[in-house]
Amino acid sequence: MSATTTTAPLRAVRAPVSADPRIGTVLAGRYRLLERLAAGAMGVVYRGERIGLARPVAIKFVHGAAAAPAELRRRFAIEAQAASRLDHPNCVPVLDVGKDGDEPYLVMAFVAGQSLRQLLEVGPLSVPRALSVARQLAAGLAHAHARGVIHRDVKPDNLLVWSDALGEHVQLTDFGLARVDALAVTQDVAVGTPTYMAPEQTVGDPVDARTDVYAAGVVLFELLAERPPFRGASPFSTMGLHRDAPVPSFDVVAPDRAIPPAVEGVVRRALAKRPADRYASAVELAAALDRAAAAAWAEADAAEVSAFLAAVRGGWGRRLGWLAGGLALVGLAVAAWSGTG
Repeated sequence: MSATTTTAPLRAVRAPVSADPRIGTVLAGRYRLLERLAAGAMGVVYRGERIGLARPVAIKFVHGAAAAPAELRRRFAIEAQAASRLDHPNCVPVLDVGKDGDEPYLVMAFVAGQSLRQLLEVGPLSVPRALSVARQLAAGLAHAHARGVIHRDVKPDNLLVWSDALGEHVQLTDFGLARVDALAVTQDVAVGTPTYMAPEQTVGDPVDARTDVYAAGVVLFELLAERPPFRGASPFSTMGLHRDAPVPSFDVVAPDRAIPPAVEGVVRRALAKRPADRYASAVELAAALDRAAAAAWAEADAAEVSAFLAAVRGGWGRRLGWLAGGLALVGLAVAAWSGTG
């Protein structure tokens, strides 16, 4: 097996006009580049506008595409193929693709928010908020999987979080390492980011929806414990821990967080070593998160119920509905604590 391939997160790099010749240029007579937002190992992202509509957009280029390594160009093409298949509130949509000379670009919806990684750097998320983020992530993954796309690099850096009057929204982005059914090839390369790789990924075995379910479990563990489940001294040792080490208990790694048992049960099943022991799909993961939230409500006191309801109003419950048990519990909670929020 060859060495692991990882992606670096895009970092904010706000460049003055004079420092970037692209700023101010117009693409295909439709998109004006206004500001360089971020750059990573693969490419650079600009804030732009759709001329005539004053619609903000994000425009992504490969670094020096004409001279870029073939692997980077291939990933960019896959990202375009993958993201263009998606049309879901929890996936950043691709609006257009094109070329500026020899430079291919993607035009995406502009998200005026921050990455989940940046949000975590500010401070920990409450349990209900973490569940809302995970539920929205599961919904986005379920849609991608239904369209034949396996992300393979689910991590906080690739989740965008933003808020409006309706609440907090989470969107999955950066499909540069995705596996698209029509483009799938057999390979023995470990592709992904070691901290979030499923055991089968670490050895280059075939991947499927359950691989993304595992990564979603890692993200949820990190949201709840303020650290990922496995951290080795090197990328390869971290990969080995994913294969061989038991999942740490929240009582050990986050004793002050009071993680509900039902929630821990969801995390542990998502992080099962064998794909066959995990949730079979992101849809099943989403349903399990619904049940865990309902169980947590049943055990919560009035203040906790109010917090859960507030998180739900701002996230996944509004868009994707409730299980019958969840509806019953919400009704009981509102009846019992109508004055708590």
